[in-house]
Amino acid sequence: MRFPHLIAAAALAVGIGVLPAAAQDAPEPNSRVARNEARLAERLAGRIAGEPVSCIYAPNANRLDTIEGVGFVYDGGGTIYVARPIDPSVLGPNDIVLIQRFSGGQLCKQDIRQTVDRNSGILSGIVAIEGFVPYTKPDEGRS
Repeated sequence: MRFPHLIAAAALAVGIGVLPAAAQDAPEPNSRVARNEARLAERLAGRIAGEPVSCIYAPNANRLDTIEGVGFVYDGGGTIYVARPIDPSVLGPNDIVLIQRFSGGQLCKQDIRQTVDRNSGILSGIVAIEGFVPYTKPDEGRS
């Protein structure tokens, strides 16, 4: 009878699929994404995350960094904003991000973000974000 073996194989497959999300989504150690996450953590060291916002005032496009496999970082001076894509894999090593803004000097989660392959010029994906998380330094005057 092969039937019990199929049940065991199915149970194993289901068991693998129920790993905690953090275990499934964690980048491989020493991967490019893990190194990029570490660089972002260094950049945000000493800062406190605030509540996500839908739009940020971002008149200087040269302050927006795209971090491969991680997300977008906008340096607003005293505040650094981080926007993580719903699917970070769309920010690949050969992608260029084009943003079509709808709110003038603001970046908003509703803006259209497309990735284009830098070698072929072909559209390679759409980047959806849930919002921008502000990171600020704690006030030194508070206790």
